Amino acid sequence: MRRVRYESVGGPLFVEEAPVPEPGPGELLVRCEAVGVTLPVVRKVTEAAEPIALGGEIAGEVTAVGTGVTRFRPGDRVTGLCFGHGYADFAPLHEVMASPVPDGVDAVAAVALVRSGLVALGALA
Repeated sequence: MRRVRYESVGGPLFVEEAPVPEPGPGELLVRCEAVGVTLPVVRKVTEAAEPIALGGEIAGEVTAVGTGVTRFRPGDRVTGLCFGHGYADFAPLHEVMASPVPDGVDAVAAVALVRSGLVALGALA
């Protein structure tokens, strides 16, 4: 699979080949169809002390599930916050951070709802 990485803070992003990850316990493996580009990602690339995984908000299709997953199965469409690793063809997503994507909602709209929902929650707190 392809994933986006960087080697030094402020350095360029590049695409590299990597093995497809296996979902861990409680995780879904999602084939990413859309990924958010947000200010936290920009800050990680330009300000982080060292390179870390990029891409938090994802939307796509579940391709595999780890042990203990009960709410989703392969073929389901989901969106959620994966705390990095989203800038890739496939990303792990913990079941508790995933939400189903209703029929008729495309992946780009679904991924936008993740960050919007977090902003709304913060405003209510």
